[in-house]
Amino acid sequence: MMFIKAISEFSKAIPAILIAASLAAAPGRAEAQELRLVPAGDAFDCMDFSIDVVLVNAGEPVFGFQVSLSFPAASFEPVSFEGAASDWSVRSSGSFPFAAASPCEPWADGEGVDRILIASTVYPDPGLAVRGVADEIEGAELVLGRIVFRPRGGAAGGVISASASDCPGSPVEFSTAFFNADGRTRSVNTEPLVVSIRDGKVEGLSCVVQGEAGVELSWEAPEFLESVRIVRDGEVVGSAAAASGRYQDDPAPGIHRYEVIGVLSDGRESCAAICMAEIPFKVEDVPFIRGDADGSLRVNLTDGIQILRYLYQSGELDCLDAADVNDSGQVEIADAIYLLNFVFQSGEAIPAPHPAAGVDPTPDAIGCGPAA
Repeated sequence: MMFIKAISEFSKAIPAILIAASLAAAPGRAEAQELRLVPAGDAFDCMDFSIDVVLVNAGEPVFGFQVSLSFPAASFEPVSFEGAASDWSVRSSGSFPFAAASPCEPWADGEGVDRILIASTVYPDPGLAVRGVADEIEGAELVLGRIVFRPRGGAAGGVISASASDCPGSPVEFSTAFFNADGRTRSVNTEPLVVSIRDGKVEGLSCVVQGEAGVELSWEAPEFLESVRIVRDGEVVGSAAAASGRYQDDPAPGIHRYEVIGVLSDGRESCAAICMAEIPFKVEDVPFIRGDADGSLRVNLTDGIQILRYLYQSGELDCLDAADVNDSGQVEIADAIYLLNFVFQSGEAIPAPHPAAGVDPTPDAIGCGPAA
């Protein structure tokens, strides 16, 4: 209703403004006008996708237009419309951000096929600051503006169409058309645009820790990607040619999250492919007996008690690695359970170094150092 009210205001300033009514071509027109939907490149997930709205063979000066555009709601989200004539008034409705409510509820319910309406004219918008009448446009091929959509993740795409559509239960037809200096509406021919959404991510991303050499990232890139940005823990650390398929990084010890973001030649960025890498902390090779949490040089019940005191009573441990009984790389309740099963139920053997003292054959982040 808000949109219809806004258009009603328009009509006070423009007696023959578009939007409500059945729009028919004026008689005697030898050549039908055409409205074309011209995609500005392919559609990829995570990248905004633009469509130029082009009027062909208008045959006379254009003083305004209306575009009634349908799209699959599960695949696309309208983002914005930017008119080619910056001084023309523009009104839009539907699921555009901050737009007026749709005049037809099923067109903006996010189910099936939704529809957006765009109206633009040389005449001042009564709802905005007063200004003069803008210049009309003319020519054999006129770019009226650009509509930006955002593909929804994992969607396949579908048909985007500027063909007219009726709202169920309403006598009003919302057509795509333009009007001339006399306020006469001109209907247009238009063909639907079939849009497939392509996956823009790199494939097969892996992060391999190579000891002191750091982390090697490798991937396979689709041919349309020009380069990639490498992001570690939320910060850009480098870039590479997409076709190179490799990047070497030298991070500090710890667990790191890598994102590889593909970049097209026009600067648009794809969704991120993600992998994780853990760089062990460098610790001294200190001999210890795994399971000997209390440092008594033997493994028994008191070691399990010591681990529990460390976990729940702020007890001390002189060697964290010795308390990592199951060699998981951390000290937790599972270590106490593992040790007690070993002592009292002849459970699974304790990993090396055990029963003799030695260095950790599987270095990890904790090492053999004291902790409180």
